[in-house]
Amino acid sequence: MTMWLPDNDMTVRLPNGSAPRGLCPDGIVRTTGWLQIGRKPISSGLWAVLAGFFLPLPFQLGWLPFLTAALGYAGWKIWTLRVRPSSRVVNLEARPVAELTPGEWFRLYGSAGPVAEVEALQLDQGGWLRIWVRGGRELTLAPDFRITPVELRD
Repeated sequence: MTMWLPDNDMTVRLPNGSAPRGLCPDGIVRTTGWLQIGRKPISSGLWAVLAGFFLPLPFQLGWLPFLTAALGYAGWKIWTLRVRPSSRVVNLEARPVAELTPGEWFRLYGSAGPVAEVEALQLDQGGWLRIWVRGGRELTLAPDFRITPVELRD
């Protein structure tokens, strides 16, 4: 196993040079939510639209579901852009953590939640893999532990 050690660079950047939306002081990036049905993730923005549409249906006002659907989406958009900025990501195929390389982004907690960028990896004497993520956090995992790499969009 090749060993990479951290370079103490706290800068988190996207390939285009910009900082990700939802970047926290510790280098972790908040992501927009979604619900997965089977292998298909459905954006939380769509869920906000659907909730806005179906909640007023019992009142039987013809135009109200369309208005509340638009308000639901607008509220979600404002929330993810201004109130609590969050980046959009796409999950890639899960694989063992030992296959990560520096510069890759992955989900910290399963297939949903915040993401981090790998800064360095090191296999220790006990067979555990030490992973440093950009921003200073260090994780120790079994090399065959499966993680979800992601493609960070913004």
